[in-house]
Amino acid sequence: MKKILSILILAPVLLVLCAQIDDGLSDEALDLIGRVEAGVESESYLYLTGIIAGEDESPVLVGKSLLEEYRKREADESYKVEPYPDSKKLALPEGEAFCRASTDECIGYLFSGKIDAGKLLKDHGVLVSRSNRFFEFDEYRTLTKPTVSELYPPYEYIMAAERIKVIGAISAYKNGDTETAIESLLNQLAKLRKSMELQDNLIGKFVFLVKLSEVIDVLSVILSNEGLEAEMIPGLSDSEKSFYTVAAREFGMSYNTFKSLDRHPQFFEMGGDFPGWITRMLYKPNMSINAVAPRYTRLERLARLSPSEFAREVEVEDKARPSTSKVRNYIGGVLISYAPELEKYVAEFHDFDAKLALFNQVHHLKLAPGSMENPYYGNETPKEADGKLCFRGPLESQRSLRCLRVKI
Repeated sequence: MKKILSILILAPVLLVLCAQIDDGLSDEALDLIGRVEAGVESESYLYLTGIIAGEDESPVLVGKSLLEEYRKREADESYKVEPYPDSKKLALPEGEAFCRASTDECIGYLFSGKIDAGKLLKDHGVLVSRSNRFFEFDEYRTLTKPTVSELYPPYEYIMAAERIKVIGAISAYKNGDTETAIESLLNQLAKLRKSMELQDNLIGKFVFLVKLSEVIDVLSVILSNEGLEAEMIPGLSDSEKSFYTVAAREFGMSYNTFKSLDRHPQFFEMGGDFPGWITRMLYKPNMSINAVAPRYTRLERLARLSPSEFAREVEVEDKARPSTSKVRNYIGGVLISYAPELEKYVAEFHDFDAKLALFNQVHHLKLAPGSMENPYYGNETPKEADGKLCFRGPLESQRSLRCLRVKI
């Protein structure tokens, strides 16, 4: 009788103890985490983070200060960050001249002659100068831990500065100096490509991709207006499209989120005090992490494909969502079911390759639309609408990156 009683008492205890056991991290997960370097230095990251500094202050020093504030909050969630005062920030230009280039009206407005390029450059000369200085760096490494609340540099300042440069090129063209305008845009294109290649996080990489698309559209309009032939612009290189570190940082965000939820007393409600051992029975962080890791490795692999290979893979490959044990990791299974589709991010870079192919066929090879090749699907006439030529692609485009503006 005592043995039976002992078993009845011990069995639930053993069950609870066994339910606490999580898997070890997979080799795939460990490899991804290992790519996010700790303790590195990056003056370019500090410079970009501090680009908001007042005219008489050093962007690098301000960037260091902001990073230190972020790290204090990272170490202590109750710490109240001391932001850089709005009153001291370098002015960020605004107005119609800073419209979204992907909208149908924006490029037309930039060519309208309604913008005083000289005044813009005079009023925001420091910003343009800082943008030029940033492009001189030959390294870039994000110095923050990848989390949902990490500190991102104020990329909007770089975007505004690059728009001023585009406006300056258009102004030169409108004043009859087409050669200077084209040379300026090609120089801007080269610098943007270099910086995009160096970016190690998804937001930064997209910022430079969008600006590249804008420059190509403006250059295309000028060439179309003048009937000029352009030099061939190379497609994106493997290193420019690379998601090697980008995928690792995106994975790192998931990794840190899953880890932070382990045995968290507020797992089920804010202000709660739920026993951690019960939470662990239903949620295993490592199992959840291992389940999503292959999606990030795949992201890196998809970026290395040609557009045609990418189209075939995303259209035929099984798109099964990541899964985990419904018994040992029920809540983890629920959480990973909400993971976003990641292929669309890589698709934007392949779309831009299609845009470059359009540019070369229109302005270098001088092909008629019916003789053109879509990098995704081969021989195909691009769709013409609203002054743009557009190729089809395997995924829906959010930014019209596989469309080329040829007139306004």
